[in-house]
Amino acid sequence: MSRAALILAGAALLVGGAPLSAQNRPEVPEEHRVKKLPRQSLKGPRFGFTTFTGDVAERRESAGLEPIMTQFGYQFENQVVSLQSGNRALMEVLVPFGGLEQGEYNFSLAWLAGFRTEAGYEFGVGPNGNFNYTSGKWTTSMQVAAGATVPLGDIYVPLNVAMGLAKGGPRVTALAGWIVG
Repeated sequence: MSRAALILAGAALLVGGAPLSAQNRPEVPEEHRVKKLPRQSLKGPRFGFTTFTGDVAERRESAGLEPIMTQFGYQFENQVVSLQSGNRALMEVLVPFGGLEQGEYNFSLAWLAGFRTEAGYEFGVGPNGNFNYTSGKWTTSMQVAAGATVPLGDIYVPLNVAMGLAKGGPRVTALAGWIVG
């Protein structure tokens, strides 16, 4: 008999032999049972602006660019956990393009772990990578975001503010949009 089979046989003896059948299994209290809860899809377009501070703002101004740029993109969201209370744990990916109004092409990718309350208030944190096609440079930051998803009739409007903690000074982004699914 192999070593693994001996361990399994010993474990079965320790827990009382054969596995419990459905008839002799102890009743699990209702509040401890696993429940399947509905999951919402809150993906959709986002638009807004990012403002730069510190050294980054100064470098932008000396290059003839404004310390603020527009953002337009799309957010993908997956609810990891939906609780009976209405609160949800989330994983979000945001893909915005920015600076087009200034002839610059910035591509960002943010990945946030977040939490949304039943009332629609939310917060999240995660890494962000940005590639500026004009300069050919990559930058990174840690995003801290907060906001709310507001129902307006039959649509939901997310309103969020994020701060990117990065070398050269923080970046503040404000985004709004609507929910597609």
